[in-house]
Amino acid sequence: MHTATVITEAGRVVGVQVDLPVGSRRVGPVAMLRAGPAQTLHRIDVELPESLATADEIERFHAGIAKRLALAAPGKSKSKPPKTRK
Repeated sequence: MHTATVITEAGRVVGVQVDLPVGSRRVGPVAMLRAGPAQTLHRIDVELPESLATADEIERFHAGIAKRLALAAPGKSKSKPPKTRK
């Protein structure tokens, strides 16, 4: 299991960065994801797939993360509240 930083915007996963294991040697530049306006940063544990070499594999990985985040959000419903007249 690995810890990952996930950025979402409007319910879509827009970025995933898997954290380096504790104690690993960082050689060279270090980059991080940061949430911008209207984006949300999440820290979750993920199981990495064997391969992320194609766009389809990446899309499936992002879809699995989005599904986990939707399930993890307490009280979050996919249905819209009914409209009321004023």
